Amino acid sequence: MRFGVSYVILLGLLLAKLQINAQKPYTDSLKQILTHTDDPRRRVDLLCDIAYDLTDFDDEAAENYANQARKLAEESNYQAGLKYALTVVGLGNFSSGNYQEALQNLHSSRRIKAEQKPELTGYNLMLIGSTYRDLAYYDSAEHYYKLAIQTIGEKGDPYYLGFFYRGLANLKLILWQSQEALTYLKKAESYAKKRPRDFYVLMNIWDLYGRVYHQLLKYDESNAYFKKMCDQEKLTKDYLQEIKCLLHESDVAIDNGDFGNALQYSFKALQISDIYRYPQERVDVYSKIGYIYTELSQYSLASQYYFEGLKIGEKYGLRFETADLYAKLAWIYKEESSYTVAHDYLNKSESLRITIGDRHGVSECQNIRGLVYYLQKEYDRSLAEFSKALTIRKTVGNELNITATIYNMSLVYEAQNKNAIALDYQMQSMAVEERLNNIVGMGISYNSISELMIKLNRFSEADAYLKKAMRLSVTTGSKLLRRNIYSNYARFYEVQGNYKMANQYHKKFETLNDSIYSESGSVKLAEMEALYQVEKKELEIRELDEQKKMQGKELESQRQLARQQRFIIAISLTSIVMLLVAGAVVFRYSREKSRDNKSLQKLNRAISEQKEEIQAQSEELIEASETITNINKELEVKIEARTTELKQAYKELDTFFYRASHDFRRPITTFLGLAGVAKITVKDQVSLELFEKVSETAGSLDKMLQKLQSISDVGSQQMVYKEVFLKELTEEILDSFSRQLQQKKIAVHQEMNESTSLVSYPAMVKIIIENLIENAIHFAGVENPFINVRASVNSETATIEVEDNGQGIMDEYKSRIFEMYFRANENSKGNGLGLYIAKKAAEKLNGHINFSSNYAKGTLFSVILPNRQK
Repeated sequence: MRFGVSYVILLGLLLAKLQINAQKPYTDSLKQILTHTDDPRRRVDLLCDIAYDLTDFDDEAAENYANQARKLAEESNYQAGLKYALTVVGLGNFSSGNYQEALQNLHSSRRIKAEQKPELTGYNLMLIGSTYRDLAYYDSAEHYYKLAIQTIGEKGDPYYLGFFYRGLANLKLILWQSQEALTYLKKAESYAKKRPRDFYVLMNIWDLYGRVYHQLLKYDESNAYFKKMCDQEKLTKDYLQEIKCLLHESDVAIDNGDFGNALQYSFKALQISDIYRYPQERVDVYSKIGYIYTELSQYSLASQYYFEGLKIGEKYGLRFETADLYAKLAWIYKEESSYTVAHDYLNKSESLRITIGDRHGVSECQNIRGLVYYLQKEYDRSLAEFSKALTIRKTVGNELNITATIYNMSLVYEAQNKNAIALDYQMQSMAVEERLNNIVGMGISYNSISELMIKLNRFSEADAYLKKAMRLSVTTGSKLLRRNIYSNYARFYEVQGNYKMANQYHKKFETLNDSIYSESGSVKLAEMEALYQVEKKELEIRELDEQKKMQGKELESQRQLARQQRFIIAISLTSIVMLLVAGAVVFRYSREKSRDNKSLQKLNRAISEQKEEIQAQSEELIEASETITNINKELEVKIEARTTELKQAYKELDTFFYRASHDFRRPITTFLGLAGVAKITVKDQVSLELFEKVSETAGSLDKMLQKLQSISDVGSQQMVYKEVFLKELTEEILDSFSRQLQQKKIAVHQEMNESTSLVSYPAMVKIIIENLIENAIHFAGVENPFINVRASVNSETATIEVEDNGQGIMDEYKSRIFEMYFRANENSKGNGLGLYIAKKAAEKLNGHINFSSNYAKGTLFSVILPNRQK
């Protein structure tokens, strides 16, 4: 993310930067110049140069130098220096993902009317363009990139022109305008080559070349550019490029079906992204790991990484990445037969992609939605979505994406028993895969075509395609492909009545399936180990911070003890002086009154004894002080240690709780799926009733696990506030309960007064309303049941009310209804978690829940939440 060079240190120092050895880096050279410079303006420029050079390598130090430069420029009224300093501060904001602060500082720099080199003005404009690009405001990004080029002109510094044109190329790549991207890349490369030995710009250009050629399905050219970039990265040691190289290696492994190595490369990238914490790149790494786990059918782990990426995407406003992750999550929910949730995520993704102008992303949403409808057996709607996706994909021009949609359409025709049409579509898909030499795609096509051939009783052709698929499974080493081939071979022999061979292939299928499951378990262990190492490092950092705090406390304790000792010594000295004065007075008196000599001796002895007693008390006081200090110190250490242990135990328990609930849901969804299949295939009424009971029990368990997940989410999620549309949110929740509402014939009324927008955390608001409505459904009355949902929003608070005319709550139970697992009614089918979760979610948002209830008449729950508009 380092986009330029210093404008004060001239070409000679730039070359020195490139040639400097490890013992005397460029930053140290600048620091030495700084120590011998008194001129405030010169110091501002040098501080900016140092801050720029440290960005991405030591961001904390870079920020410190940049702020020093800004402060000194303001104090000395050096407007050109302030303009430069604000640009460098904006660069630091951009690097750390603080995009709004970046735009504020970069635009502030623009507004300062001071003489400045065109290159630095252009650099500021390019940074604004890059910020808008990350935030997916592509029109604004293109405007500022072109304005940066106009500012320095085509005869300007080639270093900057190379970077500016590369920015435009990156923008076109994101929008799938590959030919325009190549045009800009060629211009960027021609400028960058005018600065020999400076490989930073060139590495970024080669990376983009690799990605563009991959979009164009020219894999040899793509791999050649990635190799150039990665070979140079090994010499340059740049974190960002290293992450990109590792992700490319991961992609190559995925293309070859080698998911184990793909994960290893991705986890290495994750470790580096923990050092180089550029939010956008971090999201890419999480997304890649999630994709690999999706391919391995490890949906729980995949969703975990997708949600980690989503946290970052939503937090920093990365709309492109957020939309992509919504679509990926929709794919997982599709695979787990949670079709309503899949549609929800697809709608969010498509809406966001339409807003930012991502046509390719829109086609992806339509393609996945077509598959969801296919699984829901809504074939007409499925084909309609595929047709829309195909239209866009033909415009964009990526043949692999076109082929994927054609292949998906063949599945729909096959499900409709239109096998001849399905075969024609599959043949079209296979022809493209073969022309592009997409080995993984070819293997899938051969296997699918063989399955169709078996259905059409074209056994010799089916055998030929299975053999082709088998050869590719050996070439790629893909056990997943070979497993599916064994399954088709079992069906191949079974249809022909050769049950002996069918049984052999069934056994091969089961053995290989167990092997894949075992491998995925080992992969999961490897992932756990990687996570453990990352958490271990974070724990070590926290322990160092705690040690630092303890050392500070110990130093303060020593200072306090020293003050106590000084105080005691001062008192003792004062006492001794007073005693000496008293002794002197007594001694003088004794000379005058010699006859009282015996009394004087007694007095001296008394003084001596009193002095010894004071000294002994002083020593006891010092010893007691030291004992107290040591006890306090030991207590603080024990408290810190216990606190750390408790935090770690809580984290481990929460992680186990979250993952266990996810893992338990998987077999439950399988039970639900099997029960659904039984309703269609089984005719015996008694069996159907049993399956209905299984379905109800599994559904109840699934709801309980969802609530347990909600408890984990309420406790652990970070608050990312955004606008909440209560009407749409309530309608979505009511739609999810439509079956229960119809069964109980409950009338629902809504009254929404949203005179101003509510800014809160949507997921928590949804949890509150969802559980209150579910509670009202559970305890609905028998005669004319209704549920009223009301909401009013002002600039300070939002009030949400859910009222029913149900069973109500007896007085003796009113103090306990928010307790976990408490059920006032033994006949209730609930699990006693709904109101507990709603209360916790409200408290998480700094709100509260009140209720009033009359037994056998109904209940009113009122939720008051703060509006975070300010």
